[in-house]
Amino acid sequence: MQLEHLLARAEALAYRISSELNGQPLPDDPRACAAIGCLTVAQQHHSAIIILLRNDMPVHASAFALIRHQIETAFNALWLWYCASDEEVVRFLQDGSGKTVRQLVAQVDGVLAGSEGAEAAIIRGHWSQLSDFVFSGERRIRHWLDANEVDAIYSEEAVAELADLANSIAELGLASYRNMSGTAGNGVIPQPARSEAVK
Repeated sequence: MQLEHLLARAEALAYRISSELNGQPLPDDPRACAAIGCLTVAQQHHSAIIILLRNDMPVHASAFALIRHQIETAFNALWLWYCASDEEVVRFLQDGSGKTVRQLVAQVDGVLAGSEGAEAAIIRGHWSQLSDFVFSGERRIRHWLDANEVDAIYSEEAVAELADLANSIAELGLASYRNMSGTAGNGVIPQPARSEAVK
């Protein structure tokens, strides 16, 4: 069963990420701390999606709602690291980015497009799913429009797509953490000059 395999993979991934991130010292840099904080929240959303989907009584609609928050917090981290000016970092620490998920994804993609490395590869490899969730409306609502009856259980295909995207965003977060903390292997994406970043 594809879904059970994806959920088992998601759980194993969550444990692996948790063991790599938890207990690590934070760098003495507000930009890095804010970005890593966002990645930590994104990983918590990933874990919550797994819990919601693996429950004896799955809560699909809430899991679909959380994927948007997982994407938003992961892309806030990438935006902080690759795109934000020093002033925008300060503003983010006080009031958030003030950007929509669409703006975050578009700006980060503008910086990473054509780059080598794990982050760019993950985004390119899952662009279709990512853009479907971010740019094509509320997927969790479509279920209710397609159904002929009230049913809180989504199709296995829809839930499998959700689990796959959640895993991809979690892997993106881990790759980003490794770049930010300097623990990435080959293919580290050089940090662009902030003045050249897409605003």
